[in-house]
Amino acid sequence: MKKSIFRIALFTLLAVSFIYACTPTVEATPTSLASAYLSIEYSDAANVRSQLAYGTLKLADTPNVITPDQAKTLIPLWQAVISLSGDTTTASEELTAVQDQITAAMTKDQLQAISEMKITNAGLNEFYAQYGVSLPTPVPGVTKVPGSGSGKTEEEKAASQATAAALGQTTGTGQSAKTLLFEKTVEYLMGAAEQ
Repeated sequence: MKKSIFRIALFTLLAVSFIYACTPTVEATPTSLASAYLSIEYSDAANVRSQLAYGTLKLADTPNVITPDQAKTLIPLWQAVISLSGDTTTASEELTAVQDQITAAMTKDQLQAISEMKITNAGLNEFYAQYGVSLPTPVPGVTKVPGSGSGKTEEEKAASQATAAALGQTTGTGQSAKTLLFEKTVEYLMGAAEQ
C-alpha cells in the first residue's frame, strides 16, 4: 500500500513537472529604457531618439550639461545611431538597444531635464531650418497618401531641387537630412569631450 501511494505521488509529481515544462512562457514585450524617462504622450511629441539628441544639445548651458567623461562614452553610441539609421537592414531593436545605452550613460537629472523640455516636431523643424533643411512634419491623425505631391512634372521637381541647392538647402528626403540632428549631437559631444 505504501509503495502504491509513493508511486502515485511520484507519478503525479512527474506529470505536473512535465506539464509545467511543456507550457510555453509568455515574455513581456521589452520596453525601451528611455521610455521610462521620456514620453511621446503629448501634443506633437518628437520621437524618443530625437528627444535624446536634441535634449543633449539643449543641456549645454544648464547645470545638467554633459560631462567630458559622458561625452567620451556617448560619441561612439551616437555614431552607431547614425550608422544604423543609414542601413536599411537594421532592426528597430538594434537602434533601441543603442538608444538604451545612451540613456544609461546619462544621469536621471539630465533625463528629467530633457523630459521637462517637452520637445516637439515643430521645435525640431526650427532646429533643422537653421541648417537649411526642410522635413515634412507629421500631421496628427492624418495618414499620408502615397503619391501625394507627385503631381509635379520632372522639370518642376528638378527646378525645385536646383533652387534648394543654390540656396544651400537640403530637402528632407536624403539620408544626411535624416541624421543631421545626430551628427550635430556628435559634433557637440566631441567638443564637450575635449574640455
